Amino acid sequence: MIDRIRRLVAGELLKLRAQPFLKVCLVILVWITLSFEIALPQMRAQKETAWRTYNSVMLFAYGFQAGVKVATYVLLIFSSMVFAGEFDRGTIKNLLTRPVTRLEFFAAKCLTVTGLASFLFAFVFFVAAVYALSRGDFGPVWDDSSYIIQRSAAEIAGHARKAVLMSFLSFLAAGYLGVLISNLTESSGYAVAMALVVYLAGDLATGFLTDRGKEGVFLYYAPYALEKLRDLSEGTTTRWNPDIDARGLYAVVPLAYMAGFVPAAFGIFRSRNITA
Repeated sequence: MIDRIRRLVAGELLKLRAQPFLKVCLVILVWITLSFEIALPQMRAQKETAWRTYNSVMLFAYGFQAGVKVATYVLLIFSSMVFAGEFDRGTIKNLLTRPVTRLEFFAAKCLTVTGLASFLFAFVFFVAAVYALSRGDFGPVWDDSSYIIQRSAAEIAGHARKAVLMSFLSFLAAGYLGVLISNLTESSGYAVAMALVVYLAGDLATGFLTDRGKEGVFLYYAPYALEKLRDLSEGTTTRWNPDIDARGLYAVVPLAYMAGFVPAAFGIFRSRNITA
C-alpha cells in the first residue's frame, strides 16, 4: 500500500513540475515578495541613517507576509484542481481501473497537496529571507526618536521564528479547503472559482468578527502572525495575544478544520459512481 501511494505521489509531482502555470506562479511570488520588501520600507518604516540600516526581520516581515498571501491563492488553485481535474480530463477512470484503491488514490492526492504547500511556503520564506539578510541589518530594533534598543537581535529573531511556525498550519488548511471543494464538482474551472470565492468571502467575513470570533477561523492565523511580526519589527507593539499563545489556537484551530475537511472530502470522493 505504501509503495503504491509513493508511486502515485511521484506521478503527481511529475505532473506539477510539468505545469507551466506553476512556473509562472513562482515568478509572480518572487516579484511580489521582493516588491513589498523594497517598496514598503520607503513608505512606512523607520528611515535609514548613516549609522543604521533597515532591520532584516522588518524587511522579511514585509515580503513574507505579501508572498504568503499570494501563495495561498496559488495553493488554492492547484489543490482545487487535484480531483476535479481528473474528472475534467477523464483520467480518473483510467487511474481507478489500475490496482489502486480509492483510499490510496485519495491519500496520494492529499500528500501531494501537503508537499506543494510546504514547497510554496519554503520558497517564499527563502526569497524573503535572502533579500532581507543581504539588504538589511540582522540586529536589534531601535527607537529612532530616543535612540534606545526596543528589542535585541535574539528577541526579534525569536519572534520571527514564532510567526513563521504559527502561520504554516493556517496556510496548509487552505490547501485542504481546496481538496474538499475539488470533490464537489467535476469541472476544474468551477472548482478553482468556488475555492477562491469561498476563501475570499471567508476572509472578508472574518474582518467583521470580534477578536474572540476570529480565533475560531483558520484563515485568521497566518495574517495575524505575520502582521504581528511586522509590528514587532517596526517597534509598534510589544506582545502576542496571550489567549492564542497559551491555548495554542494557531495550531488547534487549523488542525480542527483539516480534520473536518479531509473526512468530508473522502466521503464525497468515495460516494462517486465512477465507471470505466
